[in-house]
Amino acid sequence: MNIEPRQAFRAFMKYQLENGEAVAELGLKKEDIEKFILNAEDDMFFFDKIDDFLKEYIEDFGENYGIDIPLEE
Repeated sequence: MNIEPRQAFRAFMKYQLENGEAVAELGLKKEDIEKFILNAEDDMFFFDKIDDFLKEYIEDFGENYGIDIPLEE
């Protein structure tokens, strides 16, 4: 299966925004979700924050996924 990156991003974000427990508490409408996705896909600050989150998460919990991060000296 070969999926275009923007299409994959949109599908993932739509799923997360519609089904994420914490996000559901915001009461976003379908139009809000679409607006967010369209703006987030070109927002480098958004991607920087995701990168920071993923880095921290992998550092903290990578072992749970079989990822061995060498300790910094």
